[in-house]
Amino acid sequence: MRLLSEIKPINLREQVVEQVKTAIIEGQLKPGDHMVEATLTKQLGVSRTPLREALILLEREGLVESFPNRGVFVRKFDLSDVSLIFSMRIALENFAADLIIKTLDKHDFEKLEQLIEEQRRYIRSKDFKHVRATDMSFHRYLIERSEHPLLIRNWSEIVAQIAALLYLRAEAMPNYNESLAIADHKKILEAYKTKNVARVRALNKQINERVEGECRKSLETMSQPAKSARASPKRRRGGLEPSPLASQK
Repeated sequence: MRLLSEIKPINLREQVVEQVKTAIIEGQLKPGDHMVEATLTKQLGVSRTPLREALILLEREGLVESFPNRGVFVRKFDLSDVSLIFSMRIALENFAADLIIKTLDKHDFEKLEQLIEEQRRYIRSKDFKHVRATDMSFHRYLIERSEHPLLIRNWSEIVAQIAALLYLRAEAMPNYNESLAIADHKKILEAYKTKNVARVRALNKQINERVEGECRKSLETMSQPAKSARASPKRRRGGLEPSPLASQK
């Protein structure tokens, strides 16, 4: 099955980054998968140079890991990773709140309400890929309103890792109540409307710590089949099926 489309010869590195990042975030490339250059270059229709450049950038974003004499692999998150990622997200989103709490206006609130409604529609149609994407769009809008380049860059790197973790949560918790995010966003929006920065900061901490706990639980759940997987060569570590784009060699 073909998962990636051929790249056009414009901004090759950036296009490769986006396609591979999407494949990781959407679970087409799974934690621990070996990023086989020959397979990826063939499907993307690019040479090894833009692919290698893209993998360097993806390693900086924390989505892949390289090992001497072994190659590049999709990052496997552990429990300490989850804590570090979400504690950083809390700090960045609280910093954004400090910067924008007095500047958001009616247009901003209408845009945020629109994103909440879009997310609600995606939940109703069970389009969970767009549910999670719209969830991130809500927070991205607030971050970008800060117009702080370093904040935006650091949040974007962190959120790529969070998106990968949320996919793992969806795998481990197929009946997860996605509507929780709707309630979260409505509370955050109301706090911004009343310019209550203390409330925004408290909500950022409360919500992210809850999601952190869900992601930690998901990692623990997905690691349980690992022992039995070693006894069966047909299954890979973590109980996940291998991606056709990668190998476990």
